[in-house]
Amino acid sequence: MNEAMAAHESKIRSIRRNPLTRMRALAAVCAAFWITNAGFSAVELHLRNGDRITGQLIGRSDGKLIFLSPFLGQIAVPEDQAVVVDAPDTPVESLAGIPPASSTLPRANAPAHGMSGAPPKKPWQGKVEFGFLQQTGRTDTAQVSLRADAERTLGKNNYRFEGRALYSEQYQQTTSDRYDALLRWRHELSGRVFSQAQSSYTKDRVKQISNNFEENVGVGYKLLQRPRHTASIGAGVTGQYRDATGVESGTAFLGEVFQDYSYKLTGRLTILQDSNVSYAPTARNRYAYTGSNYIPTDGTATNYRLRFNSALQGKVTERVSLNLRFEYEFDNAILDPKAKVDQRVTTSIGYGF
Repeated sequence: MNEAMAAHESKIRSIRRNPLTRMRALAAVCAAFWITNAGFSAVELHLRNGDRITGQLIGRSDGKLIFLSPFLGQIAVPEDQAVVVDAPDTPVESLAGIPPASSTLPRANAPAHGMSGAPPKKPWQGKVEFGFLQQTGRTDTAQVSLRADAERTLGKNNYRFEGRALYSEQYQQTTSDRYDALLRWRHELSGRVFSQAQSSYTKDRVKQISNNFEENVGVGYKLLQRPRHTASIGAGVTGQYRDATGVESGTAFLGEVFQDYSYKLTGRLTILQDSNVSYAPTARNRYAYTGSNYIPTDGTATNYRLRFNSALQGKVTERVSLNLRFEYEFDNAILDPKAKVDQRVTTSIGYGF
C-alpha cells in the first residue's frame, strides 16, 4: 500500500514539473469539460483486445461506431470489434491521464447501448416422446404411446402443458385406449408459496369414460428449492364433470392434495415424481344395464381417485432422451371392477425442443 501511494505521488510531481505534460493534461480536461457541458453523456468503448476508451458515441454508419475521444479525436471502429457501455462517474484527473487521488471502486457491469435492460423472454421448452412395443409368439401384444409436454416461465408465472395418447392390444382385444390433456398455471405469491389453476380432459374407451372435464384451483408450498432438488406440496378444490357408462353423469366437487418432486442425479439423469389424491363427499349412483338401457340401482360409487407417476429420464444428446415411466391410477367411480386400476410401465424415446 505504501509503495503504491509513493508511486502515485511521484507521478503527480513529475507531471507538475513537466510543462508539456501539464499542457496535455489541461487540454484533456478542457475536452472532457466541453463534452460534459455540451449535453453529451460519457460512455466507454470496450475493444476486443481489452482496451477501453472514454468519450462520446456520435453515431453508427456502415457497420461502424463513430466515437469522439478527448485524446484520439473522432475514430471509427467496426461494431463487431467493440461494445459501447455507460461509463461511471470518472474523475477529471483520470480523463487527463493523472491517477485519481482516491482509490477507485470496482467497476460495475453496465448495459450496452441499444440493448434492453429487461431480461429476454424464455421460449417454450418441451419434449415429444414415442414408445412402441410388439410381441408375438406365446403372447400377441402391441402397445403404442405418444406424449408431449411443454413448459414456460414468465416472471412469476409458470405454464405447463401435457398431452398423452395410449393404445394397446392383446390377442386382438383392446386393453387400453386413453387420451389425456392438461394445462397448468402456477403463480408465485412469495418465495415458497404459489397458487395453482389446472384444467384437464380425459377420454377412456376401455373404462367407458366418454368425457371427463376437471378444473382445479389450489395453493401450494415449495418444500425444497435447490439446484438439484425441488419438491412441492399443496391442496385445492376440483370441479368435475363426468359422462361415463354405469355411473351417474354430471358434476361433482372433490377435495384434492398433490405433491411433485424432481431430483437431478447427474447432468444427464433426472428423476421426476408426482401424485395426487381426490375425494368427493357425495357418491355417484350406479346404473345397471338391462340389455337395452341403463336403470338406477340401489348401490352407489364413492367418488375418489389416487394417482402416482414416476419417470427416469436420461439424455443421449442435448435433444434426444430415453425415458422409463411407471404410472398407477385407481378410480373407484369406474363401473367395471377390473378397470378401476390402471398400471403400466413404459419406455420411450424423446426429442426435446
